[in-house]
Amino acid sequence: MHLFLGFIFSYISSVGFAMLFSSPKRAIKFSALAGAIGFLIYNIAGDLIGGVFLPILLGAYVTGILGEIFARVFHMPAILFIIPGIINLVPGKGIYNTLFYFVDNQKSLAFTNLFETLVTASAISFGILLASSISKSLMGFKFRKPSKKYDWRKKK
Repeated sequence: MHLFLGFIFSYISSVGFAMLFSSPKRAIKFSALAGAIGFLIYNIAGDLIGGVFLPILLGAYVTGILGEIFARVFHMPAILFIIPGIINLVPGKGIYNTLFYFVDNQKSLAFTNLFETLVTASAISFGILLASSISKSLMGFKFRKPSKKYDWRKKK
């Protein structure tokens, strides 16, 4: 049940951020779908694997791949789909707690939260980078049919 609610709420929050960033109307639902699927992958990986880095990395990677696919399908920049979709994975609570503990002069808790926040942010950036680099490397790849003019298998 928590996976279904997480999917719905992440979809709604991605729609809100896509509208906040003035995305085109036809891109809003697909960027929200990419964000909701990425958040679902993050939750499933968190339940199965645990930890901080790998679930966030997988969620960001899936969101990035879906953003790149939607960008190719709709002939729009990939950032229109990736940024609203990735918002669900951003460690807002970790940043808040880090600053709160620094202000409250609890340095050990502040550095612990700072480390977790930096790990989460680096996992997000690495997941997007990985998805983007794979997409860029496949951009020039095309399936070509063999030419009928010349068949190299036939001997003359």
